[in-house]
Amino acid sequence: MNRPPHWHRWPLGAISLVLAVLAWGGMAVGLLVFLSASGSPGDGDQTLREAQPALFLAIGMLALSGLGSGVASVLAWRLQRGRGMAAIAALLLALLGLVISLPVLASVRDPLLASNAIWQRAGSRG
Repeated sequence: MNRPPHWHRWPLGAISLVLAVLAWGGMAVGLLVFLSASGSPGDGDQTLREAQPALFLAIGMLALSGLGSGVASVLAWRLQRGRGMAAIAALLLALLGLVISLPVLASVRDPLLASNAIWQRAGSRG
C-alpha cells in the first residue's frame, strides 16, 4: 500500500512552537552569558574569551532551533498538522528576528540628517 512517510504523522505545529521557544531561550542564554562576561572597563577581555564556547553554543542553539522551527512551521502549514501552533511559532520567530535586528537598525544613522548639522558645517560645536 501507499503509506505516507512517517514524518507526515508528527505533530509539526507543536514541534515548530517548541523550537521557536527554544530559539528564544538560546537568545536569552547568549545574552546572559555575554552580560556576565563583560566586566568593568580596563579589566581586559579574558572573561569574554573564557565565555566564548558558551556563547557559540547559545548562538548555535538559536540558529539551529530557529531554522528547524521555520521548516517545521512551513511543513505544518502545508500538511495541515497544527496550523495554529505553526502560526504562533512563525510570529515568535518574526518577533525574534525583529529583536535581533533592532540594534543594527538603531545604529544606522541617516546620512542626510548627519550632514546637515550646524556644527558640522561651521567646523565647531559652538
